[in-house]
Amino acid sequence: MPAVQPTEFRFTRAIVTFFAAYVIVTLLAVALSMAAEAAMRNPPTGDMVHSPSYVFAEKFFPILNVLVWTAFSWVYFKFRRNAPVLSREALTLGAFWLLCAILVDYVGFVLIKNPFSLSAHDFYIGQSPWIYLIYLAILVSPILYATLRSKRANRHFGPTHNLSRSL
Repeated sequence: MPAVQPTEFRFTRAIVTFFAAYVIVTLLAVALSMAAEAAMRNPPTGDMVHSPSYVFAEKFFPILNVLVWTAFSWVYFKFRRNAPVLSREALTLGAFWLLCAILVDYVGFVLIKNPFSLSAHDFYIGQSPWIYLIYLAILVSPILYATLRSKRANRHFGPTHNLSRSL
């Protein structure tokens, strides 16, 4: 059996999947907030992130993030065939995506003034614990995907099967 060859972190693929997942999860979160607002029929407020509908919807954002980032982990690893390397690369990818998310959030929601911008205090303290659960979801989603993929491969092929030949 040939030795396992380490794979390289695919920076371009990581950036592309990051931005695609970030845009999709942001649009889904906005849609969920708007749906909650329509269902709850709250009067419009100038401070959207403190409205009752947003406060309700943000409780679902970590789950939404796990689903979206795990799906994009599949996109990133779609052609990866080596489970031991997949685990290390999943951790690297999760850390990379987390760093990117923190930077994009800070620039897009704190530094640049827009209808969705907040002060640093409101963003990092006012949205606690949800923002930190979202960041945790981003970090662990590639690891979750790698674990599920490994368990699926072990179930189908046995724990000693060479994944590089089977997938």
